[in-house]
Amino acid sequence: EYSRAHHNHCYQFNKRSVQKVSTRSGYLLYRTDLTSFHNMGASASREKFRESVTALIEVDVSPDDADFWDELWKIPSSAEEVFELISPEAARRLRDERFDNLSTLFTQATAQLCQIVETPYNIYFDQALNCVRVLTRILPFLLEKGDLGDSDDNVEHLCWGTGANPIPSEQLPPPPDNIMSLVIGEKDGKKSKNKDGRSNGNRDDDDDDDEDDHQEPLALLVVHAAMHMLFLPQFTCDFYEEEPPAAETRPKPTELDDEDGLSPAEVAKRRRQEEKEAREDREMRAEAGLGSSKLVENGVVLCPRPSSIVWAAGLGVKPNQLGYEGSTRKYDKNRIEVLRLLLVACCDPLFSPADEYNPLASRWLAVAVAADAPNAICLFYSLLNTILSYDPNGLGVPYSSAFANDTHVKIVELSAQVLCVLLDCGLPGSPEPVHNDGDEPIVEFDEASKGGFNIFRTLLARLDSGKELSFCYKGFVRLLK
Repeated sequence: EYSRAHHNHCYQFNKRSVQKVSTRSGYLLYRTDLTSFHNMGASASREKFRESVTALIEVDVSPDDADFWDELWKIPSSAEEVFELISPEAARRLRDERFDNLSTLFTQATAQLCQIVETPYNIYFDQALNCVRVLTRILPFLLEKGDLGDSDDNVEHLCWGTGANPIPSEQLPPPPDNIMSLVIGEKDGKKSKNKDGRSNGNRDDDDDDDEDDHQEPLALLVVHAAMHMLFLPQFTCDFYEEEPPAAETRPKPTELDDEDGLSPAEVAKRRRQEEKEAREDREMRAEAGLGSSKLVENGVVLCPRPSSIVWAAGLGVKPNQLGYEGSTRKYDKNRIEVLRLLLVACCDPLFSPADEYNPLASRWLAVAVAADAPNAICLFYSLLNTILSYDPNGLGVPYSSAFANDTHVKIVELSAQVLCVLLDCGLPGSPEPVHNDGDEPIVEFDEASKGGFNIFRTLLARLDSGKELSFCYKGFVRLLK
């Protein structure tokens, strides 16, 4: 779910590089000057991107060179072109010889992803994909010098610095004029707030300065932006209502199945079957030593909300709860691009020796599996249902997967990779059933706030009903066949 508090702190870290364009719902929106792409042929855009990459490697490019940076982000480039033109050698030269350029590239790309999450207009989607592809390409070479690799102070400061700006202030462009200073709420290098909490340009405020000294690190913003973008309206999912239904009006699990068209006898038969399954589940839990469910007043709810954005029906979500046709593949290409970015951001354990692997060491993974990770529950069910609902023999003939939609196969494979990575860190999840007054599964705040907590492991450990285990078993058997 989209949180106003999250967005309020997510777009504060680099105010000098963005422009305020509107005020909505009591908080400020910022956006870089995102305009339409230049009309150019494929060969011309490829050559232009090559020239920009060469310039980044060969010369120092000022962060306030708006013409260069705007043009770089607007050049239409496919993922293949980005990976080809930013070769491993070029990426390492950029990191080792022109780190200031790499800092600006990383910061601007992250800022634009945060902005597209805040204002997801489809005219900016192509530019957002450019940013995703560039980050996917350069992140491994930053992680190579991260704390699990050959630790580097510059990389540490860029990714995990929590100052007002991850890049030293002397590298940031000054506001172009007094108008811009007023637009972003600055005056003589200071920022201030009026009574309703919004910035103004005519009074200093020490509290605001203190807030700027404790900004979220870019590493966290990249991971959170990727997890938001996996459920972005009209980019990776359909439009949806942000507010979940009230607990007292939320349908019970037995009411979620569509019973239209069933006779009273058929409905009664279904109810009896559900009661039998519930009794068997209770017996199975008791045999496993889980006992009855613990009731607590508050905690982190483990239900996918809104359920309509989950990619596929199955565990946690019924077909009639999806906000669109469950078999649609129209968002798969964008999902693949963003999943690659999330996977890359979580790959820093690859740069530590295998015999020294510590499941609690990666800060990137810790951010991705924390209890407050955006859309983590929807992502868990999306990945798991995408994997388990895939039928390699859907056409009814052997080797039919060879003729299947290429993007569908890719997203199933990538979903499996991402889910394995997210489950391979942190502490084991507790299978103890815990519910709130609304009979929703939750994890207690004390448990969720512990170091090493992994919400994906907790969700997996809570799959304990006969229907859920049967769905998992059948899905794995279908894949193995």
